Amino acid sequence: MNLFVDYQKLLIMINNSYLVYNLKQCKEEIYQDQELITMIKKYHLTNDETLRKKIYNNNKFINYKKKENELNLMIMKLNTIFKELKKDL
Repeated sequence: MNLFVDYQKLLIMINNSYLVYNLKQCKEEIYQDQELITMIKKYHLTNDETLRKKIYNNNKFINYKKKENELNLMIMKLNTIFKELKKDL
């Protein structure tokens, strides 16, 4: 058994998943919104709370964060599965 090959297959499957595809699309939408990008850059420089609220209330940013959270949940579920598999070995 070649674990590297199995690992690569799993990564390819995740990368080709609909979830990752949607996450990339959301990220691209953010990059295309120059006003949002400007706000994000300015926030990184100033840590202005009002600006942060505007960013977090932006629909594009909200959609991205939802997809990011879904991916993180998937990773956590995979980790749980791997822990269970490890116990069975």
